[in-house]
Amino acid sequence: MYKTVCHVDVSPCAMKIIMHEAKIKFAFRGRNKVKIYETEKEGGEYTEDNAFVEEPKQFRDFAKKLWKQHILQKWE
Repeated sequence: MYKTVCHVDVSPCAMKIIMHEAKIKFAFRGRNKVKIYETEKEGGEYTEDNAFVEEPKQFRDFAKKLWKQHILQKWE
């Protein structure tokens, strides 16, 4: 999993999860989520490769769990 970003503001950045099994590539692609105001957030959406449809459900479940763990950008 990785993020690509050059921050000059609080906008969401590109985020990807890439998984491989043998010659098959699986990917979630989207943006992380940032907190704009106390009640307003932006980003968090993703798309998933069609490869997840044909493979074991555990692959997709693992990618979703990883996405949720790292989705929120924390400004410290």
